[in-house]
Amino acid sequence: MDTASITIGALCLLLLLETSLLLRNLYHLRSLDRVVAPSPKRWPRVSVIMAARNEVQDVGEAVESRLADDYPDLQVLLVDDRSVDGTGPAARKAANGDPRFTLVRVDGLPSGWLGKVHALLQGYERATGEWLLFSDGDVVVENGTLRRAVSYCEHEGIDQLALVPSFQSGSFLIDGAWTVFLRGLIVMADPAKVADSNSKVVLGSGAFNLVRRSAYEATAGFEHLRMETADDIALASIVKDAGGHVEIIDGSKHARLANYRSVTELIRGIEKNGSTAATIPFPLVVLAFLALGTVLFAPFVALAVGPGWLRALGGVALAFYTTSEMYALWRNTRMWAPAVIWPLAYLIMAYGMIRSTWLAHKNSGVYWRDTFYSLAELETGRRFKLWRRSADQRSTRPVAVSRAAGR
Repeated sequence: MDTASITIGALCLLLLLETSLLLRNLYHLRSLDRVVAPSPKRWPRVSVIMAARNEVQDVGEAVESRLADDYPDLQVLLVDDRSVDGTGPAARKAANGDPRFTLVRVDGLPSGWLGKVHALLQGYERATGEWLLFSDGDVVVENGTLRRAVSYCEHEGIDQLALVPSFQSGSFLIDGAWTVFLRGLIVMADPAKVADSNSKVVLGSGAFNLVRRSAYEATAGFEHLRMETADDIALASIVKDAGGHVEIIDGSKHARLANYRSVTELIRGIEKNGSTAATIPFPLVVLAFLALGTVLFAPFVALAVGPGWLRALGGVALAFYTTSEMYALWRNTRMWAPAVIWPLAYLIMAYGMIRSTWLAHKNSGVYWRDTFYSLAELETGRRFKLWRRSADQRSTRPVAVSRAAGR
């Protein structure tokens, strides 16, 4: 038995282990549609804060869906963050004079702030709810979503609930790319660790981040996070650090949003994530993706050139991995076919992330929401790292639910 065969076999076993972690986490991820919780004696007021910039294509349907929800005590705030495409008027038209709706227009961005974080703060300052739902301006929800989510949180004593929505683009290739992102998210976000007060694993959802107002106000708030690119992660983390109970839930049957509609749009959308890895030497970033690719493609090598036992192991690893990809995508989108192109999808995502890091190094900064931020100011203002050590020396691994690579 030669060394090369043993190495390839070990990589196949590693892939089987990773797939087992994926399936375990999927098994433990509760679905909102299966939650059975009694209605509270009094429905607390909920303020939905939707941050939107140049979302004219999707904001109308999103606002209509919020106002069509049958939640008894609702406030909807659409924060139009310097849009130039008619997002605000489109949202107002969709609201059709509903007194529960307020349009907040932001015309300028103060120095030292990221646009979205500033927009969320503007919404919070006008919110009157006991619960705050921070969300993107293009998320469509099903009727009854808030009732289920609030009932669950009130009954279980949850202070922050991150809901994983359904992502769909209408593009076979983009849906395949979402499969790769979704898999990484689920493997990292063990629902049990997210809910464990002794664990520092947290999860945020840019699409649906439901936070108890008292829990938010026990933290340093958005002022503390003013330059935090992963605002949804950071918010969940400071709530948990303040003693709040946080959880993640599958809400794919209750909330959805349009993903990127083209590969070009996807690649450009990934660009802001370059700042996340920009503190790491660029060659190491490339090596990291090469190492991951080596593991992912090991079964193909085993099938092509391995002895009989290795071909069998490679076949099992490939079948197990691909089937789990199909299941994860089906659970989120009720589609499975795009998952079969995961090898191509991985190459696209790896290219996008490597390119974004290279551009961040080259430009010494990133563009986000049409504003340039230098790496120096982003690093100075960033409160949370991908990997950090907290004051009590426990490992923190924040995970974000945002569209494939962070639109």
